[in-house]
Amino acid sequence: MYREFVDINEALKFLKESIDLKRVTVIIAPCTVEYYGRGSSSLSLGERVILIKQDGALLIHRPTGYQPVNWQPATSSIEVKSGRGVIEITAVRNDPREVLVAKLSPPIKVLSCKLIDSAGFTKYLDESEVRDIILEHPEVLEDGLRIVEKEKVVGGLSVDLFGYDKNGNPVLIEVKRVRADREAVLQLFKYVEEYKKSSGVKPRGILVAPERSRGALELLKELGLEFKKVDLRKLWRLKAEEVEGGSRSILEFSRK
Repeated sequence: MYREFVDINEALKFLKESIDLKRVTVIIAPCTVEYYGRGSSSLSLGERVILIKQDGALLIHRPTGYQPVNWQPATSSIEVKSGRGVIEITAVRNDPREVLVAKLSPPIKVLSCKLIDSAGFTKYLDESEVRDIILEHPEVLEDGLRIVEKEKVVGGLSVDLFGYDKNGNPVLIEVKRVRADREAVLQLFKYVEEYKKSSGVKPRGILVAPERSRGALELLKELGLEFKKVDLRKLWRLKAEEVEGGSRSILEFSRK
């Protein structure tokens, strides 16, 4: 429901009802903002967007930028009252003690609605997290693989993972969290050549990614390198399970 108010009393009644019913409340109005708690701040009059969520979280945005200029991540109470031609919204957080006071002047535009969102949220991994999970669970790539070092320096370059396969052959592993292209293959090839030059032994080179381009596959074959596909969702589920205290193997996830 959207309303625009010039009358303070009408705006006050509408805002109180929306907040009491724990509805998402979006306010656009000229306002000043005062904050005190772990620090203090003062914001003079300007037109802003005030967002009050269903759990009481409150954010105040200026016309530009994506970050709020003031906010309360959680509130113990939100009080709305009027006086001297303004509406005063006081958001209090008890632990730690923080108080935010916004004073609104007409015209006041308000959108009030109840949102339903029960969807699950999956955060996929960044490159370093993929690398670290493989470090702890090399079996996701192949049985018998043993990782002994991450960010190994080879000829002045740094390869993501270094280890040995079940036959004792040295293995250099380069990890990508997005589709691997020819550039990634050439990067891995440099590591392999530098290792061979310094040790006299040719290692296996494995490129790890969720997918690879056709050009990358052709170049891998040409240079005698390997590709291993990983499922970021399964790796994330494993990470989440470990954070929660579980100890399930990545192999259990790969069968699902």
